[in-house]
Amino acid sequence: MKVLFIYSGAENLGIEYLSAFLKLHGHETSLLFDPALFSSAVLVQNNFLSKLLVKDDEIFEKVIAAKPDLIAFSCITATYRWSVNLAKRIRQQSNIPIVFGGIHITSVPEEVMRHNFIDYAILGEGEYALLELLEYLGRDDNRTLSGIQNLVYRDGDGIHFNPVRNYIQDIDSLPFPDKELFYDKIPLMSEIYIVLTSRGCPFACTYCCNNIYHNLYSHQNHTRRRSPENVIAELKQAKEKWNPKLITFEDDVFSTSIPWLEDFIPLYKKEIGIPFSCLTHPANISKRAAELLKDGGCRLIMIGIQTGSERMRRDIFNRKESNEKILESTRFVRDAGISLLSVDIILGGPTETEEDMEKSLDLCRRIDPDRILTFWLSYYPNTEIIKIAEDAGDLSKADILKINEGYTQSPHSGGSVSKAKRKLYLKYETQLQLLCLIQNEKFRSVFATIINYLPFRIFNQGLMFLNAIKNHDPHIFNYIRYYWTKKTVP
Repeated sequence: MKVLFIYSGAENLGIEYLSAFLKLHGHETSLLFDPALFSSAVLVQNNFLSKLLVKDDEIFEKVIAAKPDLIAFSCITATYRWSVNLAKRIRQQSNIPIVFGGIHITSVPEEVMRHNFIDYAILGEGEYALLELLEYLGRDDNRTLSGIQNLVYRDGDGIHFNPVRNYIQDIDSLPFPDKELFYDKIPLMSEIYIVLTSRGCPFACTYCCNNIYHNLYSHQNHTRRRSPENVIAELKQAKEKWNPKLITFEDDVFSTSIPWLEDFIPLYKKEIGIPFSCLTHPANISKRAAELLKDGGCRLIMIGIQTGSERMRRDIFNRKESNEKILESTRFVRDAGISLLSVDIILGGPTETEEDMEKSLDLCRRIDPDRILTFWLSYYPNTEIIKIAEDAGDLSKADILKINEGYTQSPHSGGSVSKAKRKLYLKYETQLQLLCLIQNEKFRSVFATIINYLPFRIFNQGLMFLNAIKNHDPHIFNYIRYYWTKKTVP
C-alpha cells in the first residue's frame, strides 16, 4: 500500500517514525511538504508573503497524480485549518481515503470528524493504528475497523470512537525515524539532527499538549526511555550519512534520569562527539546533571521557566518549582560551564498582571541568561488552561469553539493575547529581549521606550536575531537560512 503524508512548516519526527514503521512492514511512503515560509508555523509571520509563497496548488496537483492508497495529514493547531482546506479540495476531485492525526486531532476528534471528507482520525501514538488501517484498506480479512484501537471512523451516519491502546513501552523496538522523507525536500535540515531519546513528559503543564496526553493515557507511565545503546546506534548512522553540525535532543525533559545520563554520556563522547543542545525542566537540573551534560558536549541548554510569578506558575500553569529552585538550577548550568543558557517566558496567561510581568523581568535579570525566548500564550483545544481562562473571563464559549476549529494565532505572532493588552505585553517582551543585549539598565529602558513607539513587532524579532549573532546560535541561524536554502518542494 502507498501512503502519502502531507505536512507544512518544519521537520516532523512523528511522521518520520510513522514512515519508518510502515516501511518496515512492507508499505511505501512519500511526503508532500510546504515549507510554510512566513506562516504561523515558523518563526517570522507575514500574511502577505505567506500567501505569495503558498504551495497548495502544487500539492493538490501532485496528490491527484500520485494516486496513493491513503492520504495522511498530521496536524498541530497552527496547521489544522490549512490541512482541512486542502483535504476538502482533494476530496472534491478524488475518493482516496483521508486520515488525520496529530495533537490537534487527539484533542478534539469530534470537531475533526464533523468534516465528512475526513474518513478516519487516529488518536495518540499512531504507529499500530495506521498500520492496521492499511491492512484493513488492503482487504485483510482478519482486520475490522472496530478492532483498530486509537481509530475514529464513520459507520453509516454515526461516528465510532475505538478504545485507545496503552503507550508503546518498548520504544527500542521501533525503527529509526525516516529522515530522508524531509531531508530530501530540504537538505539544510540534516545540519541539525533532531532526535528523541524518550517519549512523553512527567509534567502536565496546563498550556501544553502533554496535558492532553496525561488525560488520554491516565494511570500510565508517561515517560518511556530508549536504551543508551539504541540512541547511539541511531546517531552513529546519522553521523555516517549526514555528519550533522549539531545534535538536538528534542525530549520534553532530557535530564529526567541521572543513571541514564551516566550510562549515555560516556558512550556519546566516545562514539559521536558532536556538540548538542537539549531541553529540560528546572526541577530536573541538579549539579550532577549539569556536569554530565557539559562533559558530553552540551553547547546550549533550554529551560522553560515561563514566568517569574510563583502565583502564575503554580495556580495557572501547574508548575510547582519556586524561583529559588529555578535560580539554583541555572547556577548549576553556569557553574558547569555550559556555553549557552536559554530560558523561555510565556506572555499573556490568564489573570496575569503587570506586577507578574515585573517579576518575570526581575527573575530573568537574576538568571542573566544568554537567550530569552518569549512566547505569546496560544490556547490549544481542551488543555486545562482553557477552563482557567474561561473562569477568569478571558475566554467565552464562542472563543473556545474557534480554538477547537483551529482559529488561533502563533505564539510568535501575538498568540491569544487580546488586542487591548498587546501594547503592554510588547513593552515587556522588548525589555526581556534587551536584557541579553544591553547591560546598562538606563540605556536599556530608553531603548525599549523608543522601540515600543514603533508600529511593528518585527523589531522585537530583530532583537532576537541580534542575540543569535552575539551567541553564535545555530538554531536561530538555521531558521534564517531556512528562507533561502535549496528546497525540492512540495
